[in-house]
This record gives sequence, structure tokens and C-alpha cells, in this order.
Amino acid sequence: MQYAKLIDKISNLISLEQQDLNLIKSLFKFESVAKGTSLIKIGEFTDKVFFVNLGYLKYSKIIDSGEDLIIHLFAPNNFATSLNGFFLSKKSEEELHTITDCELLYISKDDLEKLYSISHKWQNFGRRLMESFLIEKEERIIDQLSLTAHDKYLKLLKDQPDIIQNVPMKYVASFIGIQPESLSRIRKIN
Repeated sequence: MQYAKLIDKISNLISLEQQDLNLIKSLFKFESVAKGTSLIKIGEFTDKVFFVNLGYLKYSKIIDSGEDLIIHLFAPNNFATSLNGFFLSKKSEEELHTITDCELLYISKDDLEKLYSISHKWQNFGRRLMESFLIEKEERIIDQLSLTAHDKYLKLLKDQPDIIQNVPMKYVASFIGIQPESLSRIRKIN
């Protein structure tokens, strides 16, 4: 049961056989994590990619003003890591933090490389997953530059209502690039 959502996510990208299911279960480790836990800390290396089975995460950076700038909010059924830290083996300048109690599955960089070396199917999985990350990032940049604060909120409400329902509004406001007071006014209108 712990692996059902992950297997479903992967099977949307590639076809899976029984040996693939066994491989997933052997390489991805389960972890139950309390609310408020730092999974990736600023100034540390990371060698894990997390799959959110249950719960919510924030990926953020402390900016010069001391404000916690939310780069991304992760809901269930999503992969999360510091891409720079993971792929470039750099110390993280950002933090991945649990907002709620979470159930996570994670794979180490070494095990992911092992998975990719098994067959072209798994290389294809990695490529397709990275393509989806890049498309999502591009859409987010376009939205941040082209939508009004009100439209950003409406889009998030339409596309990911669970984030609005489960994540503190101060994080949602930062994620869509507005002040919490502005978000409160927008929410009153809707």
C-alpha cells in the first residue's frame, strides 16, 4: 500500500512489469516524517529524491530581508528535491521542509543511477520526469510574469485546491508572489 501512489505515478510515464515493481520496492525507502522537519538543509549536500505519499512540503530560500521565500509547494503524488544539490552535488542554498506530517518514499542518487543503468525504460522514465519538471517550471515562470495576483490565486485554486486547503496562507502567498494581506483581500472577493 505504501508504494501504490508511486507505482501509479511511474506507470503514467512508462509501462511496468512485475520485476519493475519489485525493483521500485527494493530501491525506494519509506519514511514517516513529523511536521516541521528539514529534509534538505541550507549548506548541506543532498543525495535523495523524495516522493510525497502523504502530506505537504515547502521548498524555500531565506532572502536578504530574512523572509522565507517559497519556491515550490509539494502536494501528494509529487517528487521533490533540490535539483542543483542533487544533480550537481552542490551544497543546497534552499531548504526542503515538511509543512504537515508526511509519509515519503525516497531514493538515493546512487540507487537512482543504478535504476537508470538497468534499461532504456528507466532512462526514459528519468527523461520524461525531468521534462515534466521543466514544463512545470516554465509554466510557473510565465504565470509569475504574466498573471495578476488575483489570477495567480484563482489558477492555484483551480489546479491545486488541496494546497489552498492544507497549506498555511502565508506560504501560499509567498508561493504566488504576493503579501499575505493581499491574499486575504483576494480570498474575501472569492
